[in-house]
Amino acid sequence: MKLILCSEGFSTKGIIDKCVELVGKPKDSINVAVINEAYSVENNNLRWVLNNLNKVKDNFGGNLELVNLLALSIQDIKERIEKSDVIFVLGGHTDYLMSVFNKSEFSKLLPEVLKSKVYVGSSAGSMVLGKRLSAQAYEKIYHEQSVYGISKYLEFIDITIMPHLDNPHFANRREILQDASRNHSGVIYGLRDDSAIVVKENKITTIGSKPYILNKD
Repeated sequence: MKLILCSEGFSTKGIIDKCVELVGKPKDSINVAVINEAYSVENNNLRWVLNNLNKVKDNFGGNLELVNLLALSIQDIKERIEKSDVIFVLGGHTDYLMSVFNKSEFSKLLPEVLKSKVYVGSSAGSMVLGKRLSAQAYEKIYHEQSVYGISKYLEFIDITIMPHLDNPHFANRREILQDASRNHSGVIYGLRDDSAIVVKENKITTIGSKPYILNKD
């Protein structure tokens, strides 16, 4: 399993270089399958979606595939992803993204896919692979109501990822995160937008600025 779990996608050269290293091919020949459905229920300025997609276009020269999970059968999804080297999952509403993973059965396909592909998440695309905080914590941090029936994420990794730490456009500050996660027993990584978690063969390292880690022994 090779994961790069970012706060803000391919935001730094270090993150891009790590992706190239994990794939093991030149940048110009890396094929990327993009899953970008998490933003579908967002109603704020979505310029960031184009920024994230442009960074893929500008940094990787292979085929760029947009994989719409709700429009395709699970077999079609599998076939499109098999042609790619990287799965890039954009951010947006994390609970909605998890509901799409479940509805499309992509949740069931992912363990097999991750044996051979590099997964790169941005914000919500990173969060769904870890553990979920409580609904009360999400309301404090993001002012989000739990409306998609999601209480659990994939838990492929035994940590919780909280992106956009100290970003002025989000309420995710150290003191707010600390207060909201007071009753959470697991390890939490607060990531700034220049940082990412790298998981390779269950070993965790980080790229960029040092994460804010809570509940770590």
